[in-house]
Amino acid sequence: MTIDGPDRRRRQPPVAAGVLMALAAAAFVVASVIHFGADIPIGFTTVSDSFSGAATPEAVIAAVVAIGATAVLTRRTRSRGVALGTTSFALLGTAYGLTVTLNSTRTGDVAYHLGILTTLLIILGLLLAPGRPDARATRDDVRSSS
Repeated sequence: MTIDGPDRRRRQPPVAAGVLMALAAAAFVVASVIHFGADIPIGFTTVSDSFSGAATPEAVIAAVVAIGATAVLTRRTRSRGVALGTTSFALLGTAYGLTVTLNSTRTGDVAYHLGILTTLLIILGLLLAPGRPDARATRDDVRSSS
């Protein structure tokens, strides 16, 4: 039996998508904090890149992606739709950010944008890939056919 139409929406996204979304949200938080002017020592160097124009959008994207990650990891109803929406929002915002940084000397920012875009595309692939039905939906289908 194939799952099409409304039943397709009942399928839960893979936990791996939620974990990657949580990591992406954390990466956006770190980028935002750095762009707000915080210096972060890492080993023998310090990451410092005050750029207030990017700090607020990154904080907003972090919050939106965190909502999607929470929906996936708590196995909420319609979590796939929420995750698709939040990931799409992050993809659009990050793609715009890349267009801003490409014409600058901010090679670290360009590398960050390319890395987070790759991560978001992987998340999108996980969300769009066919998965197994939600166990609750399967139990309800079995009960209704009895």
